[in-house]
Amino acid sequence: MIRQAQLEDAAQVISLIISAIHELTFPFTGEYDEDAAGKILTEYYCSPGNRFSCELVTVEEIDGQIAGMILCYYGKDMNELYSPIETLLQQRLQKSVTLELEADTDEYYIDALAVHPSYQGRGIASRLMQHIEQKAANDGVHKVGLNVDFDNAAAEDVYKRKGYVADKQIMLHHKPFWHMVKHV
Repeated sequence: MIRQAQLEDAAQVISLIISAIHELTFPFTGEYDEDAAGKILTEYYCSPGNRFSCELVTVEEIDGQIAGMILCYYGKDMNELYSPIETLLQQRLQKSVTLELEADTDEYYIDALAVHPSYQGRGIASRLMQHIEQKAANDGVHKVGLNVDFDNAAAEDVYKRKGYVADKQIMLHHKPFWHMVKHV
């Protein structure tokens, strides 16, 4: 069943978010240690109005387990959603922090997508993406975007098969990414 994430899903969802963004947890948490980063991401997840808030996460639940999750938001809301994270990081790190903007303002942006290893190969990622694409279209947003690491040709191929097209190259956290879009 695809549904809106809830606060009680935090542990399972945060594990999936970490699996999706890997080493990029540091720029958002200031922590290299996965457990420490997970605790901070959990705080974000449980707080409304930021880019990791549960209100932006859709999950597929199977037999009481979170099989997959997709974290999305409107690009036009980036500054508003990034600001609380920047403020918390500045307090933690005692230095100025400005997060890199990842999306275009005219798109619904897929920030993270992951499926638990036990459930991979069952079409969960495809269903979550279709759900989000339909949500965007229903809300009058006719472009869905995402970023794919240059080194992840397999993911790039999957997105191409789903109708996404690379429209530009961007640098995020000193790494090159393809920005890919699909018109819905």
